Amino acid sequence: MRTFVLTKDLLVILSPLIVLQVSLVVYCGIIIFREGVQNLNRKTWFLICLLINVIGPVVFLLVGRKELE
Repeated sequence: MRTFVLTKDLLVILSPLIVLQVSLVVYCGIIIFREGVQNLNRKTWFLICLLINVIGPVVFLLVGRKELE
């Protein structure tokens, strides 16, 4: 049985995805707690953005943002 080893090369390959995910979560978190949300409560949207990798923040940006008047 093989074990998973996080090598330096693998970390270099995955680093753009890690940066993208963290930046999307931070950006959506700022929007959620400053501007508010449209259809779910703030904690639920933040958990969706945090736990569902890239798709969660994208869904929030498309569906969950509060519309500006």
